[in-house]
Amino acid sequence: MEPIEWDMSSTTIVRKLSEDAEQATFPPPHLDKVKQGELLKFHAHINVEQMPQGHHLKKATIFSNVPNGGTWELICDEGTAVGGRGSAPSPIMYFSAGLALCMMSHVEMLAQLSGIHLKKVKLEQKTEFSTTLNFGGIEAEKVFGKGERVEIHLMIESDETEEKLVEFAHCCRQACMSLQTVANATPVTTSLYLNSKAITFE
Repeated sequence: MEPIEWDMSSTTIVRKLSEDAEQATFPPPHLDKVKQGELLKFHAHINVEQMPQGHHLKKATIFSNVPNGGTWELICDEGTAVGGRGSAPSPIMYFSAGLALCMMSHVEMLAQLSGIHLKKVKLEQKTEFSTTLNFGGIEAEKVFGKGERVEIHLMIESDETEEKLVEFAHCCRQACMSLQTVANATPVTTSLYLNSKAITFE
């Protein structure tokens, strides 16, 4: 596999960092060795900071417990309708793209694993969200957000049989960790750190 070098600078929205990142509230990432048939557990570590320019500009540093996964930095914004500049994807755009990209990774990996020949694959997705936040002075305790629906269209061109490809698509959906995160109830805990003191609330 030939390496690819991307042209990244301090002005690009996504860039790879040469130094490792760390977190104050989580132990350093590590990948446990597992035996055949055991669960392999992946961790995504995210640090988010507000940027001095304000107006919803945020910087996320992303790293994982996957060897050679790299440390990445990306910029996030909001649209002008909600007070941002529209200079970078919004949080739900990144979130939605992560679902689709993870699904496509599993399509690629499982096709190779199963010996299925795919001439061409494209994925189209629509993710729907709703919120009671209407920017009209609503009280904070009355704001509720919700994911309404994720609709994925997996478009495959292949000489394989329809039965084989339907079963293959089912396997891809079943294997996609990101998709299963939203398709099934995933436990979420939230801790607030006040002057270094952790306060867990639900």
